[in-house]
Formats: sequence, structure tokens, C-alpha cells
Amino acid sequence: MEIVLRAFASNYVYMANCKDCVELRSKISKLQKEIKEKDRHIADLKAKVGSSNIFEFSDKGLKLKLYRLLLKKYAPMINERETKTVGEIKGLINKDDLTVQSLAEEFKKDNYQYEKDFLFAAKKAFDFVKREVAFVSPDVDINFWLTPTEILSNKIADDEDMAVFLCSILYALGCENASVTIAELEDLRTHAFVMFDYKNKTYFLDATQNHEFEDFSGDIFNLFQDFSVNGIKIRRLLYKFNRFEYRQFIE
Repeated sequence: MEIVLRAFASNYVYMANCKDCVELRSKISKLQKEIKEKDRHIADLKAKVGSSNIFEFSDKGLKLKLYRLLLKKYAPMINERETKTVGEIKGLINKDDLTVQSLAEEFKKDNYQYEKDFLFAAKKAFDFVKREVAFVSPDVDINFWLTPTEILSNKIADDEDMAVFLCSILYALGCENASVTIAELEDLRTHAFVMFDYKNKTYFLDATQNHEFEDFSGDIFNLFQDFSVNGIKIRRLLYKFNRFEYRQFIE
């Protein structure tokens, strides 16, 4: 901007005796000084906090810092409220939810038949969730469950809510064995994905990752060996659930 102002000013040097031009050059000079002062201010700010931390001191950054503090402070109360019984957890896989029903109908072919058309519809459902819902990993220790409507409206969810959402759609498409599976990874993090069987073949679907529908499909033993979350392998399974069962793999 300063270079543009200098060029603009030089075009009027020959009119230096014109009163209007003198006023114009005066205004340009003031703008140049303001630009230099702002540049110095930004340089000082970068020197004090580092360029990567400037956002932290912006209005949005400070608000996010406050929200994070409040969430941590009230995490025990939120976790207690969000605690669910086994029956309630199984009930999260809900094909009767209106949002789930609406989406399932979009993914079905005309005259839909489960035995013939399920994989086509399931792929469309997986691609939709992967494309439309952004994965967010919370950095506060809070247990929460988002409804399908909340997920679709805000287009964000953590791995468990994304898995529950996708599993509910698959259930609405007729797959009663689809389940949300929680695994412990080799780096000791937990991660949720969807697992289902169809015509003697097992499928692992993880909408938090950009993998293709068929990438993790086949023999279940091989899948546990091959499946990874951003390169991190499964260490062990913790539990899985759907509308009909809740199975815990460790005591």
C-alpha cells in the first residue's frame, strides 16, 4: 500500500503549487505515517508473543480461551449429566430419528431392496458423512452426545458422534448388525468407527478419515491387522454397541 501511495504522490509533483494538490500530498503523507506506525505495532506484537500466537490474543482467540476454561471448570457436571445407561447407549442407534430417515431415503434407489441395493446406499451414506461433517477432536475431557439434527445443522462432530450418526443411517437402510466399535490405538488414544457384515464380508468405515468405502473390507482378522487411524494401528477393542447389543471386550 505504501508503494502505491508513493507512486500516486509522484504523479502530482509537477502540480506542487496547486492548493488542492498540496492538501492531497499532505493527506498522503499522513497515511504513510499511519502505515509505518501500524507496521511497527505489528512487529512489536510479533516480537512479544510470536507470530504463531497472535490469534490467541485476538478477540476470537480470547473468547475461545474463555470457553475452554469454562468447559474445563464445569466438565464434571456435564459428564455427570451426559452419563448414560447401557440401554440409553444402545438407543443412540436410532433409525426412527427423522433426520436419519430423511437421509436414508435420499440414499436408496427406487424400489430399494436390502439384499441387492444396500452396499450402493451404504457407500452414499459413508461418502455423505465424510464430506458433510467435519471431524473435531475436543481438547477438553468432556463426554457428550450430539443428535443427528445437531450434527447435520452444525456439520461438526467427534469420532463417536460421527460413528453413531453413520451407524444409525446404515440401520435405517436395513443393516441390523452395523455397530459402533470403540478401539484403543497403539498410542493409547481411543477411537470410534463403524463395523458391519454383509454377504460374508466385514467392513470397517471411519468417516473421520479420507478412505474409500472398500479400503477396509474383507476377512475380519486381516482387517484388525490392516486398519489404522492416520497410521496408528489398533491395540485392542474396548466395546461395541448397536440397537440390539452392548458388548464389552475388557473387564
